[in-house]
Amino acid sequence: MIEVDELTDYLNEYLEEKQEVKNLTQETIKKQTFNISKFIEYLEKEGIGELTDKNIKKQLRHYRRHCLKKHGNKRTTVKTYMMNILEFINSEDVQEEIQHETIKMKDIIEVKAEDSETAKKRIEKISLTWPQSNFFLDTIEQSGNKRDYAICRTFIDSGMRLKELVLLNKTDIQVSIDENGFYELPNDTNEFIDVYLRAETTKGELKDRTTFITYDTLISLNEMMKNRITKLRKNTNNIYRPVIQRKKAAEEVVREELFTNINGKRIGKRAVQDIIKKHARECDQRIENEGIECNVNYGRDVSVHILRHTALSHYAEILTVAEVQSIAGHSNSQTTDKYIHIDHEQMKQKLKVNSQRFL
Repeated sequence: MIEVDELTDYLNEYLEEKQEVKNLTQETIKKQTFNISKFIEYLEKEGIGELTDKNIKKQLRHYRRHCLKKHGNKRTTVKTYMMNILEFINSEDVQEEIQHETIKMKDIIEVKAEDSETAKKRIEKISLTWPQSNFFLDTIEQSGNKRDYAICRTFIDSGMRLKELVLLNKTDIQVSIDENGFYELPNDTNEFIDVYLRAETTKGELKDRTTFITYDTLISLNEMMKNRITKLRKNTNNIYRPVIQRKKAAEEVVREELFTNINGKRIGKRAVQDIIKKHARECDQRIENEGIECNVNYGRDVSVHILRHTALSHYAEILTVAEVQSIAGHSNSQTTDKYIHIDHEQMKQKLKVNSQRFL
């Protein structure tokens, strides 16, 4: 048990020790002090005299709800608050006084039961359906931009993060590269191709993993590379023909980065975000011009994150939670759960197909 009016003293000692060990900046210390102090103030205003192993989780849950409902803070902001508070509550001295087991974020997030229809609507808000994502890709393909098309296909296939996409090297696609620097296509057109991803966590730890792209996306990557080594030139009959540029063709053979900008350098994160927003607006224009009935506002709703969520939602229709978690690179399965929509009819169909194997 620990008296609430003693928490400020513990906080000062905790931050002093943390600054010595981790050499944090004054700005970081200031933010963490503010976030934890607000929790202490809340306890005092609520008349909570002490924290014990019996009430600590309850008070943390109440404070999280208070931030979300009363103050209207965003979930991402409240998550930062709670992470700072949990680290303090789980610090050696405080934990020894309260005598509680280490508390994790999942212990204080209140999960409500969700029916199938509600889950389906929630997933539709964070991802595109197959027809909607195909419309998006088709619109980009109509624009004729091979690179942008390949980038968006790769996102929708793989579910990788923005940082992972811009860091992709040609050799990260796990197929052979021919003497011209192009990918050799597998014999099976239904093949899923491994993609090696290198990533770094917020703590600076390496967290590599593998995801997949389809045969068709591999073709789009080849077309992108062919496009960047060719140029349209007018022949003697005043007809433009694609011509291979020798210098660029030689550069392609030894090129490391997969996606490039107009200067031939590795593409940046902001450029990719702009590409997706540009083509999302083109979708809206196409919908208006062609009088298409569509409940998606692409310009407003579609982003890098939506394309990643789309891929993971599609994977969740087929794979287990553990498998989707592996592809997504989530350290916690609860993060993966938001992509899962339990469709009982779909479950019955899978069982039916499985049972027919034994007939």
